[in-house]
Amino acid sequence: MPEKMINEAVFTEGKVEADGFSVRYWEAGQGRPVLMLDSTGWRRSLLHDALAEKYHIFSLELPGAGDSPVNATSRSIGDLAATAAKAASVLTSERYTLIGTSFGAHVALWQTLQNPDQVEALILISPPAIRPQEVAGDATALEVHELMFAHLENAQKHPPLAQEIFAKELELARRLNSGVHDSEAEARLGEVRCPTLAVFGREDRLVSPEAARVYREKIPNCNISIVYDAGHCIIGERPEALVNAVADYAEHWETFIVGRQTGLINP
Repeated sequence: MPEKMINEAVFTEGKVEADGFSVRYWEAGQGRPVLMLDSTGWRRSLLHDALAEKYHIFSLELPGAGDSPVNATSRSIGDLAATAAKAASVLTSERYTLIGTSFGAHVALWQTLQNPDQVEALILISPPAIRPQEVAGDATALEVHELMFAHLENAQKHPPLAQEIFAKELELARRLNSGVHDSEAEARLGEVRCPTLAVFGREDRLVSPEAARVYREKIPNCNISIVYDAGHCIIGERPEALVNAVADYAEHWETFIVGRQTGLINP
């Protein structure tokens, strides 16, 4: 069967004020709102374009990530999540599907815990909140970039972050205790009542394989998708598999899965 062609969406850039930050966002599409918190600044991907075909997409640049100024204000992941929630409430008055990738997934988890009435479904892609693997304190942008892939040749197809952006984001993540096990978040996973999908690369070297089990056991309505032959950066190694899993879940929620008794799918 031929792969479905995905059209390139037209995204427009805007800004919204929240908690004293001027938060940039990129918007495209129509339909149910979907809020995306990416792992860094705006890096358009096949997933953005696929979702924009059916939904009204808002992709936020979290304060301190990407090209935004240094964020010395947020004191915790919960603070950053509160800022994202306030920005979202300006962009849409409806409940939304919340998608977070890597660091953005850690923020999205806290955003859901703190604002359960805003989030109708949660999708976590390579979430590092639970049982992350340790990264050397002196690791460079290139070294961490290569750790994010299962195959070096895939890492070489995608440019790493500029060292100055990497250093800024790394300092923020470490100051907010992202990249270490979030025991408070784990203790509160049972409070996540919305349909939830957690997606992991089978070869992820930045998150322990045990993390998937924790999400599945402790979030009442959680499904797990394990993407074979992919590391932490799933979109860079198995983009079609990631798009299929996320797009199907965004449309059908927990009913998208075959064999709901296990709650596990392996694309």
